[in-house]
Amino acid sequence: MDEERRIRFTIPPFLLFASLLWGAHLGGCDIKSFFKPETATAVLGLLAATAVAIVPIGFVISTLSVALLKAVAAIDGRETYEAVLSDSTFDHIWGQLKCTQKKDKKLTLYVAATFDHELLENGIHKWLMRRWNSFNLAAHSIVALLLAHVFALVFPFRQVCGWWLTTVFAVLVLFFTAINARRETMGMIDFQAHRPQKGRTKGDTVEG
Repeated sequence: MDEERRIRFTIPPFLLFASLLWGAHLGGCDIKSFFKPETATAVLGLLAATAVAIVPIGFVISTLSVALLKAVAAIDGRETYEAVLSDSTFDHIWGQLKCTQKKDKKLTLYVAATFDHELLENGIHKWLMRRWNSFNLAAHSIVALLLAHVFALVFPFRQVCGWWLTTVFAVLVLFFTAINARRETMGMIDFQAHRPQKGRTKGDTVEG
């Protein structure tokens, strides 16, 4: 698993568990009791099991997040949430791809991915990857924080107003982070589409 995916699969679960602990603390749960000798062994076993489950949980969170993003894109009448190209940008990129297939906006995702992975210089590609990973991480983290409140329904503590306010604040920060990262990603693709591409030099590799 590459570093970017590892980060996306580990940070959201961490935020989920951290949010649950914070909610339990604010809800009056005695966190200190978990570390008493009679409960320490059980807690350590739970932590070990949680560590093993981090990546699977991260994958589930990622799957839910992508499904929600696709649903939002479908409601908005777009083919995909991963690439939004203006007609001008689409035409410029299409001309550079030298594709013999009939031009169709339904191919936007494949057009953008081919342009990014094949024609852009490696430095620009990595810049785009960092911004897109930031978008994904923020989106997945929002889902994780909201799932914490769903999971909390099975625990014996109250979901107090303070916890919800903390979640709302964090979600808003992550939401604007995601929006800004996505805007910068699409803006760079648009900018690069309107300038001649030198292409990658021999030996350049593409990650992601």
